[in-house]
Amino acid sequence: MPPVACSSPPSEMLLSPPRFPILTLDEAKLTPALGYLFHRKWIDPYESLVSILWKFEKANALSGRVLAHLMGPDIDPYEGLVPELGVVDIDRLHGALGLPKTTLREALLAPTERRRFSATFRHCRRCIAHGYHSVVHQIETVYRCPAHHCAIEVACRSCGYEAPYRVNVQLLETPYRCSQCRESYGGHGWRPTEARPMQPGYRKALARKYVGCALGL
Repeated sequence: MPPVACSSPPSEMLLSPPRFPILTLDEAKLTPALGYLFHRKWIDPYESLVSILWKFEKANALSGRVLAHLMGPDIDPYEGLVPELGVVDIDRLHGALGLPKTTLREALLAPTERRRFSATFRHCRRCIAHGYHSVVHQIETVYRCPAHHCAIEVACRSCGYEAPYRVNVQLLETPYRCSQCRESYGGHGWRPTEARPMQPGYRKALARKYVGCALGL
């Protein structure tokens, strides 16, 4: 009599496909029922909403359409919007990303008489290489990155395209790259497995410049 260990499994087990847990979507909140993968420690001071959403997209493999709707339920994802205070639904973002509302407010443009922001996407090539873009880079009177002291760039080095600073599908689905020709703005951007905290000196320099521009210094 053959041992029990040698017996074959029932034929219905061989025919049935393996079962895996299904990640369902809560359409009322546009979030998975089991939650997104995201950590507060991934966010640096005065990081722009564009940069935050790029990281969120990378960590969760989301489409630009889903990301755009996180800013408001009635937003046209292809038209998008300028990420300004009073325009973006901070409560909705807070619920999806789990980030403090203070962090989200600092990620949005807050124009004043002394601090004006560019309508074109501006970036520091070295910051982008580490997956970081700041609202400080969008200030019109800032010509060099406070952290790296290199020139702020506006046009793609490959095709010369100047991307509008609007959070839409086109911008969201080309993280750290030109949305026209898809060439990198610098390096390979950011990955969750390579996330590193910003150096303290860089953090201070960016905060000092942001506050200084608000005060007209």
